[in-house]
Amino acid sequence: MSGPGSVLVVDDDREILDMTAMLLRGAGFDVELAHSGEEAVYQIREAGPSIVLLDINMPGMDGWEVLRLLKEDERTRTVPVIMFSVNFEVREKLHALQQGAADYITKPFDTESLVRRVNDILEGHRTGQA
Repeated sequence: MSGPGSVLVVDDDREILDMTAMLLRGAGFDVELAHSGEEAVYQIREAGPSIVLLDINMPGMDGWEVLRLLKEDERTRTVPVIMFSVNFEVREKLHALQQGAADYITKPFDTESLVRRVNDILEGHRTGQA
C-alpha cells in the first residue's frame, strides 16, 4: 500500500466505477475495482483494502449482503465500509450505520466531500477512533 491508503470501489455501473476510481487515484489512493458483490467479498478477503466504497443496489449479491458477510468474518470485520446509493432516505442511512458501515454517501456525490470523508474514516481507523 502506498499513499494514503487502498480503496476497493464496488459498483455494477461501469461509469461510476471509472469516475470514482479516477477521482480517488487523483487524490493519491491506490484503487481496485469490483463489479459485483461476489467479486468484492473475494477481493476484500484476498487483498485487504484499507477501506471499501460499496454500492447497495447490485444484481446477485447486493451491498447489504456484502456488508453482512464482511462484518461476520473475523478477517474482514474491521475494514471500514462506506455504503453508497442513490437512495437518500434517512432510515436507509441509519440502517447502514446500524449494520456496521462507517458512513453512507448518496449518489451523485460531491467529489471533494467523498475524498474528505474517505480520508477522515481512514485517519480515524488508523488512530483507533473508528
